[in-house]
Amino acid sequence: MEPTKPIDQVLERINNISEDMKTIKNDISHIKEYIRKLEVREQLEEDKLHKMEKEYVKTGWFYN
Repeated sequence: MEPTKPIDQVLERINNISEDMKTIKNDISHIKEYIRKLEVREQLEEDKLHKMEKEYVKTGWFYN
């Protein structure tokens, strides 16, 4: 078995790094999407609480 040429080793490493970069980019994309979903959920909860607070003020003891 012949030892691999240095240029072949370099090319193989570059290909491996390229694949790793693709995986990392994909992971980052998924993380960003997850964070966006969390932010939307938090915003919806804040809106719901704000709406409930407004309703309480309108129907509170003062208005009865």
